[in-house]
Amino acid sequence: MKYFDLHCDTASACAEKGIGFNDNSLAVSANKGKIFTEWYQCFAVFINDTSIDPKTEYRKQISGIKYKIKDYGINPIFTLENALPIDSIDFINELVRDSISAVTLTWNGENMLAGGVDTDAGLKNFGRCVIHKLNEHNIAVDLSHLNRKSFYEVLGEAEIIFASHSCCDKTHHHKRNLTDEQLKLIADREGIIGVCFYPEFLGTKYAFEGVWRHIYHMLNIGLENNIAIGSDFDGATMSAELDGVDKIPELYRFLISKGIGNDILNKVFFENAKKFFKKL
Repeated sequence: MKYFDLHCDTASACAEKGIGFNDNSLAVSANKGKIFTEWYQCFAVFINDTSIDPKTEYRKQISGIKYKIKDYGINPIFTLENALPIDSIDFINELVRDSISAVTLTWNGENMLAGGVDTDAGLKNFGRCVIHKLNEHNIAVDLSHLNRKSFYEVLGEAEIIFASHSCCDKTHHHKRNLTDEQLKLIADREGIIGVCFYPEFLGTKYAFEGVWRHIYHMLNIGLENNIAIGSDFDGATMSAELDGVDKIPELYRFLISKGIGNDILNKVFFENAKKFFKKL
């Protein structure tokens, strides 16, 4: 099958553990990905809010993952999760050189750009300047992790938007999940939403059932062309049922058994994300 995942933290995990990418104990590895006929994986360079030297961390992770994934037949896409390293507009030139395709503006806290879900801060003037520069380079703005205030303010500035790893607040209330209004606003802008596998966002430890509930809800509100997968593999503690890319075909078969057709699932697991990233 074809698979396109909008978000994993494997780059951070490889750097932290000092391990390779081919055959490891992580949720995402080249060996596990051999089951896919075509595989696009977004690798997030994750910077914690408590980072003392975010630029150094960024450079270590991006160079490390690019070296580790060579010659494995994967189609890699690189993203930045938490714009903490961006302390000047000039740093965006470095992101461009590193082929960064998307930037998640915050993690859960507040930085120089905006406020995450654990804060009340909105979009800041520097954040607006950064977004305008990202627009110039066709770098997408990832809305996951933003609080409601920042989310709506960013919509007025960013040209290409999506949510890499978020679920539906209507299905399970959580501060990191998106309301129907937010989901529809992303869809209205031809953005996509990656369903996250983290049990806290799904609202159940039964991951397959949880993913189905969130996909089913988005289908019911008309988002067939906007649903994608944003696993958050190697960035969160998953249920054993869905703890690695090797479990994806089983998830696909489960969703078929719940009545979702192949044509829709092919959009969810691959086509919607592929179409979105063609714009970048």
